Amino acid sequence: MAVTESAEAKSKPKKAKYVGTKLSTPVTRGVDHLALVTDDMAETMKFYNDVMGMQLLHVRRVPYAPDRGQPPYDNLRHYFFGMGNDSLLAFFEYPKGLERSDRDLPGGMQHLAFHVPPDKLDEMVEHVKNQGIDVVGPVSLGGRFWSAYFYDNNGIRLELATSLAGKEFDNVESILQTEEEAREELETLFDNAEDVEHWLKLMPLVEEPLV
Repeated sequence: MAVTESAEAKSKPKKAKYVGTKLSTPVTRGVDHLALVTDDMAETMKFYNDVMGMQLLHVRRVPYAPDRGQPPYDNLRHYFFGMGNDSLLAFFEYPKGLERSDRDLPGGMQHLAFHVPPDKLDEMVEHVKNQGIDVVGPVSLGGRFWSAYFYDNNGIRLELATSLAGKEFDNVESILQTEEEAREELETLFDNAEDVEHWLKLMPLVEEPLV
C-alpha cells in the first residue's frame, strides 16, 4: 500500500495529551544552514535543483580564516539552496581528488533526512526516480514512520522521511513517545534506574501513541 493511501486510510490520531513535562521551545529556532562539501558545484547545483526541487538562493566566495575553523582553502565557492521551512542547505566546493569522507565513523554525518508531509511522500519518491536516481523505499521503519533512501551526486546519503501522524501534528510533535516506549529503550542504555528516571522526567511524553 502506498504511503499516501496509508495516511488517508488511518483514522485521525488523538490530540497529544502530555504526561509531566511539556514540549519546550529552545532558543535556537532550527537549522540556519547545513554546510556540506562537494568537489563539483555545477553537478551539485543540477542535482539539488532538478532532483530535490531546491532553489539556488545565494552564491559567493569565502576567504581562508584559520582561526575560525574555516575550510583549509582560500577563495572557495560557497553556494546556498532553500530546503524549506526557512532553512538553508549550503555547499563548499573543495578541490578535486581529495579522499572521500566515511559517514560511518564517529563524528561523521551518516545521512541527511528531509521531512516530507505523508500525503506528498509517494509523489516525491516518483519524482526522484524519474530523474534517474535509484531509490530504496518507501519502507516502514515501524509504527507511524516511513522513509525512502538514495544518494546525491557527491555520494551523500539522503532520506525522505515522514510520519503518518504528520497530518495532525507538526514534525517535532509527531515523534513524541509514551513513557512505556521511551522507558523500554532508555533501560538498554542505563544500568542505573535513577538515570532512566532522570531522562524520562526531562522528556515531553504523551499519554497514548499518536497513531
